[in-house]
Amino acid sequence: MMGMMGGGCPTMGMMGMMGQGMTGGPGMTGGQATMGSGAMMGSPARMDAMVDGRLAYLKGELNIGDAQMDAWSGYAEAIKSRVDAMQQMRQGMMEAMQQGSATERMDARIKGMEAMVDALKAAKPATEKLYAVLNDEQKKMADQLIGMDCGAM
Repeated sequence: MMGMMGGGCPTMGMMGMMGQGMTGGPGMTGGQATMGSGAMMGSPARMDAMVDGRLAYLKGELNIGDAQMDAWSGYAEAIKSRVDAMQQMRQGMMEAMQQGSATERMDARIKGMEAMVDALKAAKPATEKLYAVLNDEQKKMADQLIGMDCGAM
C-alpha cells in the first residue's frame, strides 16, 4: 500500500513509463522495458481493492464527518474513475510496448501521459470540493496525504 498513490505512482508502473512494475525492480532487458503480466499492476479487481483500501485509509485519516460525506463521495468516485481510465488504457499500451516499433512505443507513451493528465484534470474539481469542506486540521492532513505523488490521492 505504501507505493499506492502515496510515495509511488501505480499509473507510472501500470503504463510502464519508467520501465518498472509493482515489483519495485527495473523492468529492463537489453534496454527495453519488459511488460509481462507479472510485472504490471495485476488484475483490475486487485487494483480496485487497493484503491478502495487507500480511500478507506484517507477517509479515516481525514476524519470525514457526516456533513462532509457528499464531498467525500464525489472525491472517491473521481479517484475511482481516474483509475478506471488508466486500466482501460493499459492493454493497448502493453501491446505497443511489446510489439510496436520505436515510434509506436513513443506514441503509446504520449497517449498514456495525455490520459494521465486528462484523468488528473477530471479529478481536480472533486478534490477542490472536498478540500473546501475540510476544517483546518483536516486540511493539514490532506496537504500531507493528497497529491504528493501523482496527484491521484
